[in-house]
Amino acid sequence: MTQRSRRWLALIGVAVATTVALAGCVSTGGAGPTAAVKKDAAGPLVLQSRFTGAEKDGLEAVIKAFDKKGEGTVQLNSLPTTTFDTQLPSYLTSKNPPDVYTWYAGQATRDFANQGLLLDVSDVWKKSLTNYSPALKALSSTSDGKQVFVPSDYYWWGMYYSKKEFAKLGITPPKTWADFLADSATMKAAGVTPITMGLSDNSWLSAAWFDYLDLRINGAKYHLDLLAGKHSFDSAPVKKVFAAFKQVLPYLSKSALGTSYNQSISDLSTGKAGMYLAGAFIETAVPTTERSDLGFFQFPIIDPAVAVSEEAPTDGFMVSAKTTRPALAKRFLEFAAGAEGQSLLLNGEDGISLAVNPKATQTSDALSVQGKAMLQSASEVTQFFNRDAGDAQQTPADTALTQFIAQPNNLDAILQAWQAAAVKLRAGS
Repeated sequence: MTQRSRRWLALIGVAVATTVALAGCVSTGGAGPTAAVKKDAAGPLVLQSRFTGAEKDGLEAVIKAFDKKGEGTVQLNSLPTTTFDTQLPSYLTSKNPPDVYTWYAGQATRDFANQGLLLDVSDVWKKSLTNYSPALKALSSTSDGKQVFVPSDYYWWGMYYSKKEFAKLGITPPKTWADFLADSATMKAAGVTPITMGLSDNSWLSAAWFDYLDLRINGAKYHLDLLAGKHSFDSAPVKKVFAAFKQVLPYLSKSALGTSYNQSISDLSTGKAGMYLAGAFIETAVPTTERSDLGFFQFPIIDPAVAVSEEAPTDGFMVSAKTTRPALAKRFLEFAAGAEGQSLLLNGEDGISLAVNPKATQTSDALSVQGKAMLQSASEVTQFFNRDAGDAQQTPADTALTQFIAQPNNLDAILQAWQAAAVKLRAGS
């Protein structure tokens, strides 16, 4: 794969290098049959969503505009993210499932397609998404080339911090790992918890640390091969990742495992904690009165010889293979992925995401401009642990990472158990 192909085309300005190779990791493609459905059933299209807050506002604006077109109506069911993620397999395998779902691009979608649970929407791509990049199409495809996903937006991850607290302590955003650790020591000496995480109800956030440390130490190719099962979680390169993670632990909130996400956000916004590795979604969780004080910096460089990669999760829509309204579902996807639909979606999300449609317009604040520039400069872009490894692999990762935070001296046993769980899941898929 050439360096040029490692970048999102200038069409949207962001790299998604390895997704073409990742798509090939799926042993069988599969979108559910729809030939038996000749006419849509009556009634609204049921859209099951994992979005709340600003993201829900954006989606509601899209639905309102679509309904006004007179081509059908959409019923939105919004659930808390954790509830949605847990129940999604049950939705898709039920006798009468909802029609459309908000979900993630990449392996997390392919896993459902491989079970024949998703509708083939290749004709939507042929008709309406011809201006989307090949990289986006690869993210949305099964291994046999069928499109089962329609992307809507993507976002960045970074180390969020309070600009006011940094200024008070005389700290500037660090660029290297050594500077990051030194700044963490400065915060701790001043009585500020350097790093917070809300893991009691969102243990998956710990995987961001694993992803970024692995990307910075071993590089994107190794990272994606590892998540595809080509390397072992108890190998020497992974142990190097945990050696770096161990350097972080003295600066991590002592109560991180018992702290809720909302409490961790409060700790950051009130100056009790100095930094938080998170996605752009964190911005809308911070009180409006404190949001102008929020900044972020790129995850520090550990090895200058390793090409700099970033996480840029891509969200969008997929359709149940059992939908009785396939034509309406496709009309909605075409609208949601079009310039008007994406403009409504993104402007309703308070600037925490970036449009994939090159013709969409959105209001950009300083952080979104910074985030887009960071992703444009990346050598390669990954999604996130569960999106690249498959959603089922998230649980053993969460278990391993939280156990390590609690018992860092038990690393060998933790990694052996992680590898055994990962192998068992792949064997059963």
